[in-house]
Amino acid sequence: MNPNLINLIINLVLAVVTGFFIYKDARARDFNWLMWTILPATVFFGSGIVSSLLILLLLMGVYLFSRPKGPLTACPHCKKRIHSILAFCPFCRNSVKRECLRCHETVDWEATRCPHCRSTNLTDS
Repeated sequence: MNPNLINLIINLVLAVVTGFFIYKDARARDFNWLMWTILPATVFFGSGIVSSLLILLLLMGVYLFSRPKGPLTACPHCKKRIHSILAFCPFCRNSVKRECLRCHETVDWEATRCPHCRSTNLTDS
């Protein structure tokens, strides 16, 4: 089999796997998923497997360092995993937080009492 074809297949697999991981994670964090999903395609410009791996490692390092940090939670509407600080789900666009009508702070969807002012006067779920 042609070594260039093998190199192309390996680069394609690396780019697709990395792109899929970054897409899922960036979309859940509402973090410019299109740019970060296209960047793994740069692996095709590497001349060999070693340079392709180095490009992907550098790309993953930059992405993991710059992405919004924090846990992912399930959206109460569509059940997809989203970043816990988001007020709206990037998938279904529904509100994932409630508002305290006394202090106007955001409150988790399941909360019955505001953790900031202890009020039970929250927006309807």
